[in-house]
Amino acid sequence: RVVAFGFKNNQKTLPAKITELTFGGFFCIQDNLQAGVRESVGKVKSAGIRVVMATGDHLATALSIARDAGIYNQGDKYITSRELQALSDDEFKKVIQTISVFARVTPEDKIRVIDTLKSLGEIVAMTGDGVNDAPSLTAANLGIAMGKIGTEVAKEASSIILLDDNFASIVSAIEEGRIIFQKIKNIILYLFSTSAGEVLVIMGAMVLGLGIPLKPSQIIWMNFVTDVFIVIALAFETRERSLLTRKWSVSQHKMLDLTMLIRILVMGIVIMIGSLILYREFYITDPVKASTIALTVLAVFQWVNAFNVRSETSSAFRSSLSSLKYLIGAIVFVSILQAFVIYNPLLQKVFGTTALNLSDILIIILMSFSVIIIEELRKLIYKLLKV
Repeated sequence: RVVAFGFKNNQKTLPAKITELTFGGFFCIQDNLQAGVRESVGKVKSAGIRVVMATGDHLATALSIARDAGIYNQGDKYITSRELQALSDDEFKKVIQTISVFARVTPEDKIRVIDTLKSLGEIVAMTGDGVNDAPSLTAANLGIAMGKIGTEVAKEASSIILLDDNFASIVSAIEEGRIIFQKIKNIILYLFSTSAGEVLVIMGAMVLGLGIPLKPSQIIWMNFVTDVFIVIALAFETRERSLLTRKWSVSQHKMLDLTMLIRILVMGIVIMIGSLILYREFYITDPVKASTIALTVLAVFQWVNAFNVRSETSSAFRSSLSSLKYLIGAIVFVSILQAFVIYNPLLQKVFGTTALNLSDILIIILMSFSVIIIEELRKLIYKLLKV
């Protein structure tokens, strides 16, 4: 806002009508951006999220604020309500991806912007605080209202209310959402890949005429005892550093995408081959020992596989020990439980197992590491193809 001011000398009293003032100058009044907004916008952009401004303010005001906030950069386009209304829907679709600032827009214009972006397959979040923002807050995939300065109408129309009216809170919410989403995907990948390995081992043994390698009690033991602690450890994993800096493709927003299906299949096949090789070695001479080895190698395969699912692209060998404390603790605990099943006489009767010697354990551990080697090769190939 710009306010002119003037003065009058030797004026002791204020007359009803002020005349003959000397012009003094202008006061320029501007609301400063909140601290950290520019940095927050930069983080959102690095995460692959576009930020645009749609405001009823004058174009010059909108561009000034947009530049300060990092929303408008050199080469970006801007448009006013009059220019927007002159465009047909098809023409608007062609240029909307290049526009960063919409000025002098009406509530109807905002809804048109949101609907056009949604028609192009974009997921749109809209922030607002006034009564006139309510229609567009409802039209967006995610309406975000200001908790302090926002009207009750805007809050009712929104999905989320920012209690501190701070854009940085949106960035934190995006990061936290990605952390939760990625952990759920990691757990799904772990459960599906290990379950696929178990199913393929049983099917493969039957096809080869080797009977059924696992008893029902052994399957229950793996799925409802040892797996539970690994899943809990994965849930407490530290977040990936690249979650907010890398751009997510459309497929990565799905719980099960093509990359996950490939990983599940590859891990399952590796687990099947390794388990059947060791199981077949002892099946003819000692079926009980063969079953015990099948149970143990499948369990160790699962524990080792937990290191694979922590990241889709990063190597498991680059993780720091501090980030692995929950997973290592869980593996140590389930290893003790597995030892009881193998060496405790009472549990041997319950699960149909027998004691294994040290050489058997070493062979099982070495075989189990094949799943991490294959997955590391897949990650390497993935990175080379990306480059």
